[in-house]
Amino acid sequence: MTLTDAQIDRYSRQIIVPHVGGRGQERLLAARILLAGDARDIEAPLAYLVGAGVGSISVKAAVSIEKIGAMRELNPDVIVTDELKAPIDLALLIVGSEATRIVAKEIANDRGVRSFVIARLDAPGTIAIIPDTHGPQIVEAQFGTRSEAADFIAMLATVEAFKLIAGYAENPSLTTIEFDGYATRVRVHP
Repeated sequence: MTLTDAQIDRYSRQIIVPHVGGRGQERLLAARILLAGDARDIEAPLAYLVGAGVGSISVKAAVSIEKIGAMRELNPDVIVTDELKAPIDLALLIVGSEATRIVAKEIANDRGVRSFVIARLDAPGTIAIIPDTHGPQIVEAQFGTRSEAADFIAMLATVEAFKLIAGYAENPSLTTIEFDGYATRVRVHP
């Protein structure tokens, strides 16, 4: 896929980012993402992914048809739907309640998903970046008390999903980001 002049203009801010470039933008436009979570937790990530030009986004949440329609109008290059369209390049799972943890666990066991970014919004908060189907375990424990940094964690997970799809890192590794308020500790797993 070659970027059009209009797309180069629309995505110029991210095309100039080192490790993204035109090739990364082409990957984003060709990508299929599944975004799952509570409606309040995925509205900002959905707008970010649409604005970034992620080609096809399947939403699994109680998001209104009007909100999906508004996202479609935000960027003509992006398809936003509430239908699951396989194959899925990446599942961005924003776990903000026990109900979404159960949904995330079902999705995490789907071998048709190539990679995952899973954000747990309960205290203290965790993000798991899983570049291939290692079998995510982060969704096993029941959901606890919501973190004060929940919105921050959800957006950081969205940025990590963007980086994974765009090919920002040459050889991405299984990584866990743990939160203590807004402070983080990153662990890269071999």
